Amino acid sequence: MTPKKAGGELPEPWRAVEERAVSWLAAHHTRFDPDTAEEGAVLFARKALVEMALLTGLRARLDPAPFDEDYQRLFDRMGAVARRPSYRELVGRDERALLLYAGTHAALRLCGQDDDEFHHLIEQSAAGRYATCFERIPYRQLDLLHTLELAGVEHRLPPIEATLPFTLFCADPSVLGLGDRDIYAITHTIFYATDFGLRVPQWPTDFDLSRAVHLLEALCLLCRRRGNADLVGELLCSLLCLGIRDSAEAERAWAFLSEVQEPDGRVAGPEGIVHPGLEGRDDEYRSWATAYHTTIVAALAGLLARSSSVVRCRRPARPKAPDASPFETALRRATVWLAEAAVTADLEDALPAAAAAARGARSIREPELAHSALGSVVKRAEAEPSPSLWRRVGADVVFECAHGLRATSRSCATLDLFLEGTATALAGLTAIPAAAVGGVMQLTRLGLLAEQTAHSLITSAGPAPLMAEGRPPAVTARDLIQYAGDDPSRLPSSCGSSAHAVGERLAAGLPAACQDYKLDEVAVLLQGLALLGWADHRVVRDGLEFLLRQQSPSGAFGYPAADDPQQRASLQRRWTQSCVVALSSPAVPGFGPAAGHML
Repeated sequence: MTPKKAGGELPEPWRAVEERAVSWLAAHHTRFDPDTAEEGAVLFARKALVEMALLTGLRARLDPAPFDEDYQRLFDRMGAVARRPSYRELVGRDERALLLYAGTHAALRLCGQDDDEFHHLIEQSAAGRYATCFERIPYRQLDLLHTLELAGVEHRLPPIEATLPFTLFCADPSVLGLGDRDIYAITHTIFYATDFGLRVPQWPTDFDLSRAVHLLEALCLLCRRRGNADLVGELLCSLLCLGIRDSAEAERAWAFLSEVQEPDGRVAGPEGIVHPGLEGRDDEYRSWATAYHTTIVAALAGLLARSSSVVRCRRPARPKAPDASPFETALRRATVWLAEAAVTADLEDALPAAAAAARGARSIREPELAHSALGSVVKRAEAEPSPSLWRRVGADVVFECAHGLRATSRSCATLDLFLEGTATALAGLTAIPAAAVGGVMQLTRLGLLAEQTAHSLITSAGPAPLMAEGRPPAVTARDLIQYAGDDPSRLPSSCGSSAHAVGERLAAGLPAACQDYKLDEVAVLLQGLALLGWADHRVVRDGLEFLLRQQSPSGAFGYPAADDPQQRASLQRRWTQSCVVALSSPAVPGFGPAAGHML
């Protein structure tokens, strides 16, 4: 990673990224000419031309220096196409495609090459009571308004400020539900509203720049983890247009673009960027068609980064922490529901429910909420004096039951025997696997393992095996949670420089877990991220909001969308257990101080 320059300036890669990108675009300038396109690819070439024209026009606008050879070649190609009647007069025959031609005319104007005849054609099309009137989604309406502004075409349409409140960007959406098209809508809203960083628009009254910046940075992280250079470039441009330069995520985005840019300057776009009808073309065409847009975006990012005309503003303070009361209310309701479910469920289903209820109750300092559940499972467990019962339910359940019983001054003979036997076995070892570290810490807290012995065992096992690349994010999160043993300070200090990379992997797995409705995975990923120090990250905050919206009036979490009563009960019990464990984590926002006594 290239370090930041003194004074908070952007890292160095931006200049090289732009120069290489423009060089590659110039080397392929003929591809932007519709007259050279094969049949069936003409419209694609017109679209590419107007995007190249915008880059060229912005270069003239943002940098007063004369064009270098590469930019001049792009300008010459744009001008040659625009002078042809076979191109410019199409706007009078296809008013719906106004923006394809108005954008080229606007770029010529930005380059000081206004054309009265072309301008007249654009004006006539805009005045035809259709081209500017048919229904457009909000960011497309902003595109129209901005293009007409740059083209110098008068109109009676509502201004940009009147459209912004209806945009996805100004609605402050959850980062976890956004698809690629949504992200493009967000980035283009910013481009047009800010005039590519040359103005600060009149945002809606409830617009929060801090939340907007964190939304863009979170999206940048997710797109970077997917390897989508096109969206990474657009999001980087968006941050620059908002005046944000002091951004660790922007630095990572620059490093990513530098890494994926090929030696000749080409930056490959994501799969599916080319219309299926164009896939049969030759390799050289496909190489251009799949990369020209992403390469333009990379060049634009470099141009915005180096221009002294683009606005700069101080990075806003972090968004205020969420109110803890909704989390505590949700946790209490879920704890009560689990405690009731534990009384009626079969023993092996009841034990995890009672354990989670005990954890939730201790977290909100109402241990009595789990009394009935623990009493029920203890009575039944002692009636089945098989030591294999506690082995079958898992270490997490065992330790939560133990802590819960101690909080209520109760005991379970079979559980105590199992714990004592486990502690005796560990005391005879000199090393343990990383996955056993959390258990050692729990036994120490229960007073069953000497601190010196525990320290020796814990230091014998580092978390590196648990963080290996290629492991499913939810599995990694689960293992790290067990390793941390509910100690919020343990993972950041133990994982060192790897902690951020692991956090990125977990964060990148969260959107799919939400979309696939795997609430167990959502809960464990959020808990793992919180323990890694990501509690204030936009991805975690939006994930917690998602979880809270899955709680039913009964207090249970999740909507099974199934009719069978047993299946419904099983799924809701499992999901609610996972959510209670996550929400009661000491590292989760709103519960750190209150849950500290759990350690």
